[in-house]
Order: sequence, then structure tokens, then C-alpha cells
Amino acid sequence: MTFLACCLATDGGGLAEASAEQKPMRVAALGTSLTHSGGWLTPLERHLARCLQRSINLLDFGRDGATSEWGVAILDEVILAQPDIVLIEFAVNDAALFKGMSLKQSRGNVRNIVRTLRAAQPHVKIFLMTMNPSSGLRGSIRPRLNAYYDDYKLLADELGTGYIDNFSAWNTLTKQELRERIPDGLHPIPESACRILVPAIAGAIGGTECVATTMNE
Repeated sequence: MTFLACCLATDGGGLAEASAEQKPMRVAALGTSLTHSGGWLTPLERHLARCLQRSINLLDFGRDGATSEWGVAILDEVILAQPDIVLIEFAVNDAALFKGMSLKQSRGNVRNIVRTLRAAQPHVKIFLMTMNPSSGLRGSIRPRLNAYYDDYKLLADELGTGYIDNFSAWNTLTKQELRERIPDGLHPIPESACRILVPAIAGAIGGTECVATTMNE
């Protein structure tokens, strides 16, 4: 099966079944419309199940328009779900001028999210993620997006979390390619989001074998 076919497939046929003794791995994705409406959650779940040879439950805690403030507000729900892994991306909306979220406030919220999750579940693995660039009108209302993304690397180092730099991967594309793959200036078409995000996230969670499996399917 090609990687494109995996991205566009709607069923989970062919996934490896977990043994009766092995609990499903729970992966919680906290974020914005780039997570909730991005089209990459189901493909990621499918790829992780294949390469890790176990059942995966990918939990969508993303919401269109969400900021890190909303991420703090739903922490009780996330903790109740008892995730093994948490993915966090709010920078793209925290950076929007109309949200009124300063870099300092954003930083404080992310610290709060990470520390609260760890206090409740000390063994949870957390990854801070940058996402795609923005352009046009949506870019103009995010003039400091790069600074918010840069802060995620600093916070990952400070807090000892994982860090997945999708922003750099998007920036290897030409301006024309970015226009084609992010036609509204902010929300990538699902196929393109899938191609960039799934290998990076699967590799961070499952190691090099998951990258190879994802890229070669």
C-alpha cells in the first residue's frame, strides 16, 4: 500500500491485534484545528499500530480555534483518559493577534499543561510540536509565529519533554508548493499534512522502525 493510500483510507483493516494481556497504547493529541481537523490522526493511529504491533487508541483533544488556555482548561479530561503519550500544539493560535495571548502567557500555559500531566501521571511521555507556517491574511495576523514556535524548542529543553519540529519540514518546500499544499494560508490539505506529520510523529513515538515503516508503505 502506498503512503498516499494509507492517508486517504477510511478503515483500519489489516492492523495488528494486541495480545490479550497488552493494553492499547493511548495517545492524546492536544491542539488546534491543525490537529482536530487536520486529517492525520487516523493515519497516525494506523501506522503506529502496524509498526509497534499493538493496539493504539488515538484520542482527539484538539479543537478548532483553541489556544493553550483551552488546553489548560481540559486537563482534567485528558488526565481521566490516562494517556501514555501526549502531543501538544497550540503555538499557531497562541500567536494570532486577535487571541490576545502573549508569548509569556503561552509559555506559562504550556508549562502548566506539562507539569500538571506529569504530577498526575509521572510516566507519561510528552511531545511539544511545531506545525506548519502561515501565509496571506492568516499569516499577517500571526507576525511572530516563528517566535512562538521557537519557544516550544526552549520549553522542551527546559521541561525535558520530547520535541517534534514539523515547522522545519514544511519549510523545505518551495513557496509554490506551500501555496498548493496550504491553499488557505493556514490549514494544509489532509494528504500533505499526513505526508509530513505522520512520519515525524510516528518516528518520535516508535523510533526509526516506525519512520521506515511509515515512509515505505
